[in-house]
Amino acid sequence: MAKTSIPVKLTKTAVDNAQPLVIDGVPRQRLYLDTELKGFGLCVGARTKTFFTQRDMNGKTVRVTIGRYGVYIVAQAREEARELLIRMTKGINPNREKEQRRTASMTFGEALTMHLDSNKRRSERTIHDYRYLAEQYLSDWLGRPLIEFTRKDCRDRHQKIGIDHGPYAANTAFRVFRAAYNSALKVHEELGVNPTIAVDWFPEERRKAAIPSVDLAAWFREVLALPNPVRRDYLLFVMLTGLRRQNAASVRWSDVDWANRALLVPSPKSGRPFQLPLSDLLLDLLKGRQGCEQTKTVFADSPWIFPADGKTGHISEPREDFGVSFTIHGLRNTFITVAESLDISPYAIKMLVNHSTPDKQDVTAGYITPELERLRKPMQQITDRLRALCQGSLVTRV
Repeated sequence: MAKTSIPVKLTKTAVDNAQPLVIDGVPRQRLYLDTELKGFGLCVGARTKTFFTQRDMNGKTVRVTIGRYGVYIVAQAREEARELLIRMTKGINPNREKEQRRTASMTFGEALTMHLDSNKRRSERTIHDYRYLAEQYLSDWLGRPLIEFTRKDCRDRHQKIGIDHGPYAANTAFRVFRAAYNSALKVHEELGVNPTIAVDWFPEERRKAAIPSVDLAAWFREVLALPNPVRRDYLLFVMLTGLRRQNAASVRWSDVDWANRALLVPSPKSGRPFQLPLSDLLLDLLKGRQGCEQTKTVFADSPWIFPADGKTGHISEPREDFGVSFTIHGLRNTFITVAESLDISPYAIKMLVNHSTPDKQDVTAGYITPELERLRKPMQQITDRLRALCQGSLVTRV
């Protein structure tokens, strides 16, 4: 039987002549163990020859790679092995030291990438949202090694984001940091306890509630009074389309199909691009956006329907202090609530708001294929009802 390891004095000639083990025509690794320095050896594979050293530590054999033959000559590799063996005799594991050095250098940005890559089924929308939160609120932390972060760092930064941007922004940003750190911790146990353990999380009240019908007129008046036409039209656009915050914020003029009176939503949360029919008021709003002199003066030739200063070039997180309490997601739920009040088909509503899949109980869903024109009537019905609730025309322009 062919030997998987061969004792030999490692010299240039011996290394040059060393060959891998071949079983049934397939090359396998073979070890050449130096007879001059115990623990020094050469691993020969199909294409490479690599020097190593090994020794039993705490009842287990620890093998440490030195480097490839050609990068190291035999004498250099033997001397390196001798130094490594001395350290291993003292109980120092060189592999653990290498791991600690890698741990010490891993940044938050690298940990975030590792976390996002760890689940191949994670949607592009989720990946985008995680990166957005990290870049929006923790951009100066992305290049900083994880091992440097303290509990005080996390507690203080969380509080600052809460003061500057609100409790939800602070909590979601640090959920991203916590997830990235935990992913790194699975590989680098030397990192220790996740420092977000010290974060005093803000209480989160339910923020997805629709605006009550009786408050819509007051809300609408406050929206129309906004001095910024981009923010004003964005809020109306979200309510009239039912789109998610980021989908609405990142629409481009190239996404508008004027001929078919439709809007392409290329990257929804469900991962499936879809077309949304545009009601009469939505078409008027978009035409008004297109002709807004104030916007054209400040953001000439912008590809975004709702342009803004900043990294993305489009509006991101508008915050308005209204008498009527609301959130962007609440506007989406206002759209859904109004749709349900009109007894519109649940399947049509699901298609309009791009819910990923109908309930598994909804057997008939598999036989229904709503198309753009079929959705146009319910979309217009929702707009008409919202217009009535807002008690007036939505078309006013700067």
